[in-house]
Amino acid sequence: MSCTSSSMDIVPDDTFNDFAPLSKRRRVSDCSRSCEDSSCAPLKKFWFPDGDIVLEIQTRLLKVHRRRLQCSVIFSDMLHIPQPFETDQIDGCPSVALVGDALADWEVALAWIYHHDEFLNQVVTFDILSGALRISTKYEIPGLRRWAIEELSSRWPVDVVSMRLNALPHAAEAITLAQECNVPEILPAAFYALSVQKFHASADGGRSHLVLSPNDLRRLIAGREALQDALLRIAVDPLTEPGCANNAACAHCAPRRAEYWRARLAPDPKSPWSTWLVRELDWMLRDDAFAGTLCPACFHGHMSTIKWRLGRLRGAMPGFFLL
Repeated sequence: MSCTSSSMDIVPDDTFNDFAPLSKRRRVSDCSRSCEDSSCAPLKKFWFPDGDIVLEIQTRLLKVHRRRLQCSVIFSDMLHIPQPFETDQIDGCPSVALVGDALADWEVALAWIYHHDEFLNQVVTFDILSGALRISTKYEIPGLRRWAIEELSSRWPVDVVSMRLNALPHAAEAITLAQECNVPEILPAAFYALSVQKFHASADGGRSHLVLSPNDLRRLIAGREALQDALLRIAVDPLTEPGCANNAACAHCAPRRAEYWRARLAPDPKSPWSTWLVRELDWMLRDDAFAGTLCPACFHGHMSTIKWRLGRLRGAMPGFFLL
């Protein structure tokens, strides 16, 4: 098992090489150390006197309970392997150093493990989401991973029409996190949320080149170009959509319909984002005030055109971003 312990001699097994959460530490003659002897300091809120295992993360010590850690497939497997009698200990407990992990991420995971109800009722920030997903993915904690994916999907839903303003912050980080932790279902919405933001603004769009990989930055640019092309086609000819079954437009309603489309989809120079095409089309479907002014034939043509364009965008969004 490649999950080698800093304080436990684990039999190597290539099966878990992708995880490698624990690193082997040099054996010392005195196997038992106190927390005062360690170069790390105890983290009080996760230092339980009756704990039976110590986690060393960055420069902090966490004394927790083995039974609590067994919600993790990786820890459950590791802790069921018999250990040699002489293993390095801290405060009378076996210790493991979680090399490469962030303390903040583990604080999220342990809050979910120890204070489950409070955890579920808190305000969920992106840092909490990312920490939960990274630890639950690396150490295989199914319940925590499901929760994190559900929360991510509520911000970056599969159906981009359901996306709201809370999808705009951290969109670039969400893309990187989804790639790292294998959550591809949020990628179209996260890319779309980032693509509508103006790059000259001091928001996510303006710093996406610092967060995204070169491949993902290429996807973002390709998607922005595809969306701009779609918007331009509508601006040039608002009333005609090839393939749409009903494009009826009478001489009386046609000029007002064309003006309506162009006005609704025109970018607002004062807005921090460009035309949010999917959202605008969704709102236009519910704009009864304007639709009610059209003759029956133009009403059906107007609604059919909106639905057709919205459906096409929904289906094309992953392809726009080369997903």
